[in-house]
Amino acid sequence: MKVVIVGERGGIDPELIRRFREIFNVKGEIYIRRAFKAEDVKPTIEAMNEDMILVDPYHHKKLYGEIVSAIRNAGRVFIFSFMDREKEGSIFGLHSSHSLIRLERRSSKSFSFKIIKSVNTDEVEIPYSIWELFGKSKGEGLLTFLA
Repeated sequence: MKVVIVGERGGIDPELIRRFREIFNVKGEIYIRRAFKAEDVKPTIEAMNEDMILVDPYHHKKLYGEIVSAIRNAGRVFIFSFMDREKEGSIFGLHSSHSLIRLERRSSKSFSFKIIKSVNTDEVEIPYSIWELFGKSKGEGLLTFLA
């Protein structure tokens, strides 16, 4: 698994990575690269050169065209972005994504996933409880791995 993190200067917690590795049942190595400047994002994505997880690629709010171009030329890319893609960024970037899911806080105890854009479904909202996520309801949740 390959991960690119953009603009994170606070350090990477190896214990947190280990926990998520267990949660998602990743058996192999996890390769992490960081891009600190906007000019570093494109070459970092190109260096990974295959499927990857990309965290906050539009962090610097510039060079959208170059970043989107690198993403389009990579393998499958799963992007986690804090940017409101319907209001910010490039139109090219918004149109080049296959799916777009927005995570919204509904209350202090719940959130929802909104599928904004998908190749095979209309817009849909999936409500979810924070208690369910961390295993404090009927299911096991993520807490079994965080203990």
